[in-house]
Amino acid sequence: VIKFPVDLTHAPYSIVAAGVQLPPQRITLPFSLITDGPNNMNLLTPGWLLHYSPYTIARSEVKFANRRMAKRHDFYTGWKILRAGVMDMLVDARESLLSAGRRQQQQQQQSGGEGTSGNRAPASAVQVYKTDKAIPGLGANQLTEKGRQIGIKAYTAAIQRYALRGLLHRLVTMAKAQDEVLSAEDVLRHVGLEGVLAVSGHDMETTTSSTSKVNWPVLPWNEEAHTDPEAQWKHQHSLLMKELPSIISSTTNTNNNNNNNISILSTLLQKCVALEQDHAKRVYQSKSRDDARGAKTVPGYADVHVAAEKDSV
Repeated sequence: VIKFPVDLTHAPYSIVAAGVQLPPQRITLPFSLITDGPNNMNLLTPGWLLHYSPYTIARSEVKFANRRMAKRHDFYTGWKILRAGVMDMLVDARESLLSAGRRQQQQQQQSGGEGTSGNRAPASAVQVYKTDKAIPGLGANQLTEKGRQIGIKAYTAAIQRYALRGLLHRLVTMAKAQDEVLSAEDVLRHVGLEGVLAVSGHDMETTTSSTSKVNWPVLPWNEEAHTDPEAQWKHQHSLLMKELPSIISSTTNTNNNNNNNISILSTLLQKCVALEQDHAKRVYQSKSRDDARGAKTVPGYADVHVAAEKDSV
């Protein structure tokens, strides 16, 4: 039961579990799962769909793309779920989750650091965040520390995969268009990574959204990146530059020789491969769980459903 007014415009692709009563509120954590929680307060897990059910997203994108066969609907179909506008929402949502963690650490330090009792569990292990007073965008729900970490991980993986996919596509397009081998400097210049070492040592940039003004999402087919590849690459490159310090700092094989920029490009492509492999694994696992659950519940389920190992998605 959803009791209006409810604003989920900045929490797209979220799921409200059956039987849940959703009181009036505003949620800005995309791809969330909202279920019944303890103490008569709903439990929200941000990024749940991205982390635990990526097959749902992948299958939906395939369906949306196939709908472009209808010419009358071509202008508003075929758009991606993980598109520029949604990525911006993920950046804002992740920052809300990260900020909550930083505030918690500050409170721990102010209240005596790591505590005086050796048997006391860290505050982060037992912390439960309640309503948007604790985390902007949480609405009238509660969020566990485990759920906060799941959200950060899911949002970060999606943001970086989106940006690195843009980098890979840019490189492939450039290679197909060139008749001769380009120098390393030309390649880096083409993808906007020339002199990237100047920014790779800084902390990851963060952005905070303003709740003081109305900022309605743009419809998918009205986004500039929907029809303009250069606009999409510009957006992907912007996110890539912001994520670069995080990607580089999480990699241990970056060396410090004269080819550092090339080394960083190699690192980024390796990270892209790792994210794609992880995503493909989770897509397969989520579909396999659906297959097992369906076959156990519905007689003849396997006869009318494509198994995960045969699914083209």
